[in-house]
Amino acid sequence: MPDSPRYRIFDFFEFLNSTAVLDFIRGVTGIDQIRWADAQATWYRPGHFLRAHTDDDPKRCRAVAYVMNLSPRWDRDWGGLLQFFDASDNVEQAFKPSFNTLNIFTVPQLHSVSMVSTYVTAERLAVTGWFRTDDPRETIGRSL
Repeated sequence: MPDSPRYRIFDFFEFLNSTAVLDFIRGVTGIDQIRWADAQATWYRPGHFLRAHTDDDPKRCRAVAYVMNLSPRWDRDWGGLLQFFDASDNVEQAFKPSFNTLNIFTVPQLHSVSMVSTYVTAERLAVTGWFRTDDPRETIGRSL
């Protein structure tokens, strides 16, 4: 069963933790202390949203957040936008979840995901997580 689609998230997790990707993220962000990345799959359905927050969690040593967008097609009017705010809580920038696009940003940074419109039938799928400066609890790599 290792070729099953359900294992592809593990393949992506291992890819994120490859030397090439970690070196690339360190180079782009200038954060040399990055040691690994965690990952989780997300699925926003109609009415789903994520409240404004900063991702700051000193115990988890999050340095850079990422969103790998996996929705094959997404219309800007459907919501589900990754939004960033200015000091007055106005939306300063927003990004549509475009297929095969990686959004990265340093932590802490105030952001949210706008509500997915109630009429949307498409799925807003992504893999999200953080590049971290602590050590992973276990060895990264699948053993089946």
